[in-house]
Amino acid sequence: METGLQTGVCAYIDLLGFSNHVKNDPEAALQLLQNYQAILTMASSDLPTHESLIPYHQDSFNYFIPFSDSVFIYSESPKTFAEQLSNFLHSCFSFTSNQYCEPEDANHPHRVTVTAVEIEDGKPVTKKYIENWHPLFFRGGIGFGTVKVIELNAVYDGKKSRAPVVFGHSVVEAVKLEQAGVKGPRLLCGQNFYDQLDNRTKRIAYASDQVKGAYEINWTAIHYLASEEPIFFPEDPNDSQWYVDQLLQNDFYSSMLVPAANLWKAYNHLDVAAHYFNFLRMVVVGVIRFFEESPFQDYVKEQVIDYLTKVGIDNKADDLMR
Repeated sequence: METGLQTGVCAYIDLLGFSNHVKNDPEAALQLLQNYQAILTMASSDLPTHESLIPYHQDSFNYFIPFSDSVFIYSESPKTFAEQLSNFLHSCFSFTSNQYCEPEDANHPHRVTVTAVEIEDGKPVTKKYIENWHPLFFRGGIGFGTVKVIELNAVYDGKKSRAPVVFGHSVVEAVKLEQAGVKGPRLLCGQNFYDQLDNRTKRIAYASDQVKGAYEINWTAIHYLASEEPIFFPEDPNDSQWYVDQLLQNDFYSSMLVPAANLWKAYNHLDVAAHYFNFLRMVVVGVIRFFEESPFQDYVKEQVIDYLTKVGIDNKADDLMR
């Protein structure tokens, strides 16, 4: 029997904490789904894409198949897929991360006061509501090998229809890696996919310290890749250090490190603490590993410790930086 299998990439990503959100706050759970749908829509626009923005576009996603809190993504372009999936995951967290920089309630950084204007008796009335803006985290696995997308019979709204299904060895590998038991929003891949990456992308990919034979793609460091040339091959070290400062300030404060630290401090007494600590460690390790072969490696380490001190967790520096 001819299966028509071909070589391709399959990613399987799962929304962390979704079951608990459905149980305790269904409205917030639904909002998480709507948030990543909005991100996908913006990143998959058919508008022309400048070469510098390719990593932020999702044109390597041939199929994006959601199923409840999980998603299968099929791609025929492994060279760009790692960067584009990493940017999608980065965008998912960044969608609400600014709120965690200076949260209204340090013990509940996901609680946000929202102001809305409503019409009562024909007049506009301003009201305030408390909403839960939970971080949008996915944990995932990436497989590379035989794969095929087919359509199977399905039923939508009582009517017969067709639905895409992806299967093959890369699917099995992706699911196995996602379910490997690592804590936090980690993205793992196998040797076959790692071998497809160019040296540039490998700056954010390295052997997993928890899953034998697997590699981790640290999506938290994806935005540094666009700045590779001035960082590793600076014409003027002074200008480049200013540039590095701007990168760190943006990524540490508004996007990643400070929000991650505040989330962990708020939830470190709960069962989910390991997920948040590992995410914080991803952020720290990601930036240190990216800069370790650059002229700024020592300076970046100093900046990491400085920011950890500012958020009051410098006592965790050794655990986070190793």
